[in-house]
Amino acid sequence: MNNVALLDCTLRDGGYVNNWDFSARQIESAVVNLTRAGIDYIELGYLTSISSNVIGTQFCDMGSVSLFLPKDRQKSQFVIMTDVAQFDPATLCKRGKDTVDGIRVVFYKRQIEQACKFCETIASLGYDLFIQPMVTVDYSPIEFEKLVSRFRKTYALYSVAIVDSFGCMSEKEVDGFAEILDACLPKDVRIGFHSHNNMNLAMQNAISFFKHANSRQIILDASASGIGRGAGNLQTELIANYYNMKKNERFDINAIMQVVSDVTEPISRDFAWGYSPYFMLTAMRRAHPNFATFLLANHRISVSRFSEYLAAIPDDMLTKCTRPYVEQLYQDYVQKGDYDEL
Repeated sequence: MNNVALLDCTLRDGGYVNNWDFSARQIESAVVNLTRAGIDYIELGYLTSISSNVIGTQFCDMGSVSLFLPKDRQKSQFVIMTDVAQFDPATLCKRGKDTVDGIRVVFYKRQIEQACKFCETIASLGYDLFIQPMVTVDYSPIEFEKLVSRFRKTYALYSVAIVDSFGCMSEKEVDGFAEILDACLPKDVRIGFHSHNNMNLAMQNAISFFKHANSRQIILDASASGIGRGAGNLQTELIANYYNMKKNERFDINAIMQVVSDVTEPISRDFAWGYSPYFMLTAMRRAHPNFATFLLANHRISVSRFSEYLAAIPDDMLTKCTRPYVEQLYQDYVQKGDYDEL
C-alpha cells in the first residue's frame, strides 16, 4: 500500500462533461484542496493546438497552465495531458520551476509512430513522460509487449498506464496487461491504471490493481464524484477513503469533499454522468461511449433498439466515433428497420 499513488483527473476528464468550462474559482478550489488532501498527482487539464477558443482547463501553451500552479505544491506533483493528434510539441517550453512536472501523452493504436516522435520532444524538454495508450484492450499481449519495449528502449519513462477508455475491461484483462508492464519495465517506472465506470467495475478493478504495488509504485487515476466521459471514472473520494481504511489516515477526505462541493456538485445540476445501461452496452460492444452520448443528444432510442444499433457498427469503426458517423449509422438503421423514431 505504500507504493500506491493517486492521480486526480477532475479538471481534465471532467472536461468531457462541461466542455472544460471550469471557472477560475473552481480550478483554484480543485488545486488548493487536492494539494491539501495529499493527492500525489494533480492533472490540470488539456494542452491543445487545434482550438483557438480555449477556455477553462483547455490550454494552448504552458504559460497558461502555469497561472494555476500553486506556489507551494507540498507533496503533490502536477501534470497535464495532451493528445498526439491535437497538440504541436514544438511549441512547448523546457520544464522549469514554473511548469508542470509531467506530461501524459495519449494516443490510439493507429498512432504509435506519431506518438514515438511526439514523445521524443517531450522527453528532450525534461518533463516526466507518462505514456497513456488509449483503449489498451485493443492490443494483443504480444502487441502490448512490443509497444512497451519500444518506448522503454527509446525514452526515460516515468509511467506507463493501462487505459480502460471504454470501461469494458475485466479484472483478468487488467492483471494481464499489468503483468506485461511489470515484466518489461525497469522497477523505477510506475505503472498506471485509468478506468471508466461504464460497467461499474472501476472500484473493483482498482482494488485488485493494488496487488501490483508489491514490486513498484502504481498510479491510480480518479476524479471527484467520478466526473468524466461516459459513465465517468473511479471516484477520488471513494478510493482515497478505501486507502485510509487499509493504511491509516493518509488522504484528507474533507479536502476532497470540498472539491465535490465547489466543483462537481454545481456541475451536476446542469450536466449528467454516471452509470447508464446505454454506456454499459457500449462497453459490452467495446465501442466508444460517444456512440451513446452523440446519439442520445439528438434521438430517442430504447435500450433494446440501441443494442441493435451497436451491433451494426463494423469492428474497425468501434473506436472511430464522430458525430456525422453516428448520425449516418442511425439513419441507415432506421431505414433498414422501417422505424420513424425509436
